[in-house]
Amino acid sequence: MAYRDVREFIERVDAIGELTRLEGVNWNEEAGAVFYLSSDAVLMSKFPGYPPGYRILANQLRGSVQRFLLAANWSTNEEGVGLTKAWKERLRAFEPVPPKWVDDGPIMENVHTGSAIDMLEFPVPKWHEEDGGRYIGTEGIEIVKDPESGRLNFGTYRMQVHDKATLGIYMSEGKDGYIIREKYARQGKLCPVVAVFGVDPGLLLASGSHITHVGGTSEFDYAGWLKGMPEEVIQGRFTGLPIPANAEIAIEGEILPGDMAVEGPFGEQTGYSEARELPAVRVKALYHRDDPIITGRMPLSYPPGKRELQQDFYNAALIWDQMEKAGVREIKGVACYYHHRLIVVSIRNSFAGHSRQAGIIASQCHAGNYLGNWVIVVDEDIDPSNIKDVLWAVLTRTDAKRAIQVLEDCWSSHMSLIDPSRPFIKAEYPLIPSKATYRSAAVIDACWPVEWDRSWHRGVKPSQELQDRVMEKWGNAIFRKGAKTKVWLKG
Repeated sequence: MAYRDVREFIERVDAIGELTRLEGVNWNEEAGAVFYLSSDAVLMSKFPGYPPGYRILANQLRGSVQRFLLAANWSTNEEGVGLTKAWKERLRAFEPVPPKWVDDGPIMENVHTGSAIDMLEFPVPKWHEEDGGRYIGTEGIEIVKDPESGRLNFGTYRMQVHDKATLGIYMSEGKDGYIIREKYARQGKLCPVVAVFGVDPGLLLASGSHITHVGGTSEFDYAGWLKGMPEEVIQGRFTGLPIPANAEIAIEGEILPGDMAVEGPFGEQTGYSEARELPAVRVKALYHRDDPIITGRMPLSYPPGKRELQQDFYNAALIWDQMEKAGVREIKGVACYYHHRLIVVSIRNSFAGHSRQAGIIASQCHAGNYLGNWVIVVDEDIDPSNIKDVLWAVLTRTDAKRAIQVLEDCWSSHMSLIDPSRPFIKAEYPLIPSKATYRSAAVIDACWPVEWDRSWHRGVKPSQELQDRVMEKWGNAIFRKGAKTKVWLKG
């Protein structure tokens, strides 16, 4: 069912029983702890010191296939690799739905300019205990326009509140937003930007789509396709850029060449990044709806509690799609873990060099390349979405000298800002990150070479027929929840 904004999405999440409402949470670290501990989407309100209508929505999508299906306006019964494959095929059906320009919308219910701008009007969270400040931009979008091609682009880049009218922004080198900002800087021009801090998941998914680099389309076209209706946008008064008309909070701003401020530290998935001088965004106008909602998230280094390691099927589908478009044959499945720091590819190993081709292209395609990675290539009998089976294949089917290939000079990020594997030398402010940073990646070829006898060391497990027969007879007893009696199968 199509949805226009985050409020309609919240209603749909509530209807399937995956929304928790909390009142009285403190923006200072407590909001982050709530995100960490909850598997539901959480709508927080009544923050101490703030108007009761101001809210934070955390965890729109994390850990829930059902919420993803609502966000993608899609349905399927597939699981595991089947889900990844189904989403990859869904991506192949993408047809641009351009945005619709409108004159007004809910985002214009409150307009502040000049001295009336106050980014701390909102309960902006300090997500982690050791963060260097409060971060309003952790699950929003930033919109810029290429000064050469005129193409609109938006992505999700973290943004810190420095003061009432100044924000910090971290764009990693190589990302589209970074490249566009650098084009303005080389021309000695300010870079206009629109930042949106309360967005529905259709816009969030579009910000990481990786499929809109061809055909001149923008992420707005992808969001419209996902949501089943054109995204309504208003032309910004100061920047001329589109502002989503149904968003919750947005700003128009500008990035001036050489205008810097200390940003961070901030807790990323890879660990705390160091504080650095990074470009500042000077806010020219602030817009928000009545009773506005910040959409946000707390990046995590470790999954909470004893939760299973979850695969990221969304990025896995993008990598699978790009591998096939690059000509890799006989791919049986792709899985990603920890975003895409670990990529697992299952293939029918069909010719000499096939497994290495699959590993290298998975590592270096656009969707899989950022920050380097570890890629494991396994045979078709291994389910890449079952990390235990993958580990078994690596430990039993590889000889380290033959199996491991290191790729050098791969795409990284500003040295040590969010990549803890890179060397870091402590220095005093100001420190501007290097503009040429690389890292290595590794491909582990855990496939049997094609010349080997496939009957050698076959996997040992009961036949599917035997498993089905046993499940039919005793499945309820063996797998009943909370069973304390061990059931022994007798021959």
